[in-house]
Amino acid sequence: MRHSIVQALTRSLLGSGIALTLTACALHTDVPELAAGDVPDAWVAPVDEAAAAWPQNTWWDGFADPELSSLIDTIAQQNFDLANNRRTLEAAQITLREAGFELLPTGSITLGTGASYSESRSEGSTQSSSPNVPFELGASLSYGNIIAKPAIYTKAVADYESRAAQSADVALTTLGTSASTYFQLLLIRDKITASLQNVENAQAISNIANARVEAGVAVPIEALQQQIALQREMANLSNFRQSELSALASLALLSGTGVQDFTVAGETLNEVTVPNVQPGLPSELLLRRPDLVQAEAQLRSSSANVDIVRTAYFPSISLTSNLSAGSTSLTELISSPETFLSLNASVVQTLLDNGQRDRNLERSQLTLESSLADYRKTVLAAFNEIEVLLSNMQVQNQLLEVAQQNLVAAEESFRIAQVRYEEGVTDFQTVLTSQNTLFSTRNSYLDTKLSQLNTSVSLYQALGGGWEKEAL
Repeated sequence: MRHSIVQALTRSLLGSGIALTLTACALHTDVPELAAGDVPDAWVAPVDEAAAAWPQNTWWDGFADPELSSLIDTIAQQNFDLANNRRTLEAAQITLREAGFELLPTGSITLGTGASYSESRSEGSTQSSSPNVPFELGASLSYGNIIAKPAIYTKAVADYESRAAQSADVALTTLGTSASTYFQLLLIRDKITASLQNVENAQAISNIANARVEAGVAVPIEALQQQIALQREMANLSNFRQSELSALASLALLSGTGVQDFTVAGETLNEVTVPNVQPGLPSELLLRRPDLVQAEAQLRSSSANVDIVRTAYFPSISLTSNLSAGSTSLTELISSPETFLSLNASVVQTLLDNGQRDRNLERSQLTLESSLADYRKTVLAAFNEIEVLLSNMQVQNQLLEVAQQNLVAAEESFRIAQVRYEEGVTDFQTVLTSQNTLFSTRNSYLDTKLSQLNTSVSLYQALGGGWEKEAL
């Protein structure tokens, strides 16, 4: 009997709450949409449609460098910021589950027991009493703030999706930084190799200049100038070695370890493949780029907040039910308790608030308009960024080809100048000029190679790095 009463009570409370909740759904505000033209139909930069594909979530494999892939996998597991990022996301998931429970009535069951003792004294006599120990069993269900619950939950979902997208953006940025730092380390090692060649070349010219001065066929200033050039290259070499340690330490920290126990075997950028990154349809970017998903989720959160504020114009409705049973013994409480059932409903309506609700609604609508503007700005910036990167990638490919040709020409020019100077055909200034040209051309080639790789990393990040919005 009691069980059927509780069931009826629960059904009545839920039925009333669901009816009011459905009424509240009529308050739903449509989420504003992007303006026509915010999302282009196609990319302006030439795209190879046959190769068009969105990045995989292991985009770093596109560089065909096993050590880079292994390093990124390690960083994904051991990086301190990413670990904190995952914990923050787990906390957000708990918050979302709590919001889901808020859609249901709040219930509680209590079992209590207590004893009382009283004593009175009068003119030398004492009276005392110790009644039987009472037992009480109670159950309650409450359902409050009913009209606003759908909008509150909608906002909670949007806030969670915003947090999840932000978490993905942090991870994408961290892994992109890791790849760029790895490439920077390889560039420094390439420059160390080039610097060693520069020192070797400068030493060779210095030996020739000293020999010519000793032979009386050259003035001492030639040997002194070359000695300065040699010392400059040796100083550059020391600076590069220090930069190598700094880059190695940065990678070690990203990997969650100390530089003393961290090594990278790679020695050159020349063994790293430059991937051919070709994006898919522009409209798909809205669900693949974390910052766009985050901005859209914030827009939906602002829209839901308008609904929450608007519910203040409606009565605040709460439903409460209580079922209690009591007896002087636990056995009687279970077998034949005296039960009491109550069902209460309260409706509270604000009649006069000096326009506070109107002001709150106006503020929430202004916030919604700002969120739409922020979303549109983020979308336009994203598509503009990709267009620039696609164009920059083409330019970098052309620049690298030219830099390779220039390096070959500079090496040959220096070789000829060195031979002719040794033979006494060319003056020292020609050798010095060709030497400096070779040194700067080597650095220019290496910088162009790094810029090309970093542009690829940036393009992978701009395309979302293989991330996709999860369906809740």
